[in-house]
Amino acid sequence: MTTETADAVQGTVHSGFEPLRAEFVRNFTHRDELGAALAVAVDGDLVADLWGGVADAYDERPWERNTLQLIFSGSKGLVATALLVLVERAGLDLDRPVSVWWPEFGAAGKDRITLRQVVTFTAGLPALHEAVSQADVEDPEAMAAVLAAQPPEDDPRAYPLMYGPFTPGWIVAEIIRRVDGRDLARFFHDEVAAPHGLDVHFGVRPGDLGRVARTEYGAGFLDQFTGYFTSSDPLTQRVWQNPMPFPPDAAIWSDPRRLTALVPAVNAVGTARDLARLYSLLAADATRDEGEPAAILGRELLRDATREHARHTDAIIGVPMVYGGGGYRLRTRARPGADGASFGHDGGGGSANQAWPRVRAGVSYVPNRLIALGPDDRRAGSVVTAAAACFGGGSATPGIEFRRA
Repeated sequence: MTTETADAVQGTVHSGFEPLRAEFVRNFTHRDELGAALAVAVDGDLVADLWGGVADAYDERPWERNTLQLIFSGSKGLVATALLVLVERAGLDLDRPVSVWWPEFGAAGKDRITLRQVVTFTAGLPALHEAVSQADVEDPEAMAAVLAAQPPEDDPRAYPLMYGPFTPGWIVAEIIRRVDGRDLARFFHDEVAAPHGLDVHFGVRPGDLGRVARTEYGAGFLDQFTGYFTSSDPLTQRVWQNPMPFPPDAAIWSDPRRLTALVPAVNAVGTARDLARLYSLLAADATRDEGEPAAILGRELLRDATREHARHTDAIIGVPMVYGGGGYRLRTRARPGADGASFGHDGGGGSANQAWPRVRAGVSYVPNRLIALGPDDRRAGSVVTAAAACFGGGSATPGIEFRRA
C-alpha cells in the first residue's frame, strides 16, 4: 500500500486510542493488507471506528464507511448468540437432547446428543457423511436433513472435540426454525440486530450486494490447507473436503448466490463497527449487577455460556480448542489484561470478533484479503494487541493456526 493510500485510512479514535490507528495503518504499509475495517466499542459506544484500503481490487472500489465484509467462521459467534437468545426466551435447556425439539435428529444413535455438545464441537458431528457440493451447502434445511439421518462419527479421533466448518450452524438453524418458526436470518435480525441498529446479517440482502467487499485469497492462504484438501484419510476428507470451505477460486465468496444464501456457520456479514458494538453489549451483559436489565442476554446465562466447557487439541488440525458452554470460543490461556478473558469467534483468513468483559468492550477487525494464519498473518494480532494496550495492557493473537499438513 502506498503512503498516499495509508494516509487515506478514515474514521475516528477517541483520546487514548491513537496507537490503534497507527497500528491499523501499519497493516497496510507492512502486512499486506488490501481493505479492512477495525472498531472498538464500550457499552455499545464506539471509541475507535476505522476503515481503509480497497473493497474490490477488480474495479478499485474503495472501502467505505458502510462496507460489509464476510466474517467466515466468525459467524459461529453469531449463531451462538442467536441460540442463547432462543434459550432464554423459549426456555430451552442446552443439556437436553437435540431430538427433544427435532425428533428426526435422534436417528442412527444420536438420540442423546445435546445442544451443548453441538455448539462446543463435542457431539462427534464435525462433518457430513453424504457427499455434497458447494451449491448444496446453500440449502440449510436440506443439510439439516442429511445430518439428521447420519450417525455420529465412529472414528475415535473425533472425540472429545473436533472442529468442523459447517455442521453446528445447520443444526442450530434447524432448532431455531422448529422452535420459533423463523429461519436463523430472520430470527437474528428481529431479535438481535434490529433492536440495536446493528448492520450485521446472516446472508446479504439483495439490495446490499453493492456494499459487500470482494474477498480474495492472499499469497500462501490456500497452502495452509493443502494437506487437508488433498488427504486420503476418510475423516479428513469428510471434514475438510466435503465440500472444501475455501475452494480454489475465491470468486465463490463474492458470487451473489453465495452471498445471499444462508450458510449459517460461515457467511454472516457485517461492518466492524456493528460487530464491535454487538460484542460490547454482550461483554456488558456478562458483567451486569444482579437485577440490572440486560441488553441482549442475561448475566447468568452468559456466564454459563462463557464458562470453559471443552478443551482439547483437534486431532486433524493440531490446534488447541477451548469452547465455552454456549458455543463461544475462548482464549486458550486466560491472563491479566483487558482481553485476557475474551469470548467470541475468529474467522478464517484473519478476522477477529471478541467481547472483553473486563472492560465491557467489543473488538472487531474484518479484512477482505485472507492470509495464512500463524506467522504469515500478524494483522489481527497486532491491532488487537494495540487495543488491549489502550485499555491498559495485554495482548492477543486470535485465530486458528493450522498446521501445514
